Amino acid sequence: MKQRPFIKFGSNLYLIPLPQDLPGFDAFINAWFVTGKQNYLIDPGPTATIAKLVAVLEALDIHHLDAILLTHIHIDHSGGIGDLARHFPDTPVVCHAQAVKHLVDPARLWAGSVKSLGDTARAYGSISPVAPDQVMAVEDFAGPGIDVFMTPGHAVHHVSYRLGGTLFVGEAGGVYRELSQGYYLRPATPPKFFLETSLQSIACLEKVDCRRMCYGHFGRTRRPAELLEAHRRQLEWWARKIAGVSAEAARPDLVSHCLDILIEEDPLLSGWPQLSSRDQQRERHFMANSVRGFLGYLQDSRSLASFKR
Repeated sequence: MKQRPFIKFGSNLYLIPLPQDLPGFDAFINAWFVTGKQNYLIDPGPTATIAKLVAVLEALDIHHLDAILLTHIHIDHSGGIGDLARHFPDTPVVCHAQAVKHLVDPARLWAGSVKSLGDTARAYGSISPVAPDQVMAVEDFAGPGIDVFMTPGHAVHHVSYRLGGTLFVGEAGGVYRELSQGYYLRPATPPKFFLETSLQSIACLEKVDCRRMCYGHFGRTRRPAELLEAHRRQLEWWARKIAGVSAEAARPDLVSHCLDILIEEDPLLSGWPQLSSRDQQRERHFMANSVRGFLGYLQDSRSLASFKR
């Protein structure tokens, strides 16, 4: 089935799917566009799909953006920002202060992406720089109708935004997928991961008054309080479960073994059979990295002692 170029929610919110030329990446990455008195784009995605994103904006007759808001600068969310910024040279690119230098000079960001993701990073496309005078630290940004929340955890430079009654959480709330029956929700906790930091960010978001919540992967929910609470409990449950499994015995396949147990026992992953085989393959790859994040966190004896069964 051919994917629609965008999905409209209400009068002014658009989800723009960004399918990649990779197995299982048809409905995994999305950008968000909010129109009205101001036009805002959140997380443009990787370089490989910037042309598609620009074509969708042109089809919507959008030729001006008041700001491009980045939740974080991982390559799948913001790798294409240099190319997009050249299409909108008068538009400020807003990000965490720690991320500014990496947008202006993305050499280390690109090298780290290739080291971490390999061929997936190459399929996303290389990262081009943004002009220094176009990048703005979110701490210095005062866009009308925008509230900013510092939400480290998935990344130390992760930021969430509220526009009107809509909260954009990037990956601070995990990875979400609405299914024909229920939903699928899993952690996005790559190394280095600090559980307490992520839980503090979720607690921050739980205090935000909003009607709907939008994810970087993939879609939106009208039950933000329920989903944030579920994800908070899920992170704590994963920590206890992985601590227990890793304490049983040393084994070379520990990550894979943990994955099998999590998929079988985590109720928020009960929609696993509804995912396609390609989606499952993609998810196992990223979930393995999330497990490694927990294992690294639990190497601290104090953390491990807190979560042993």
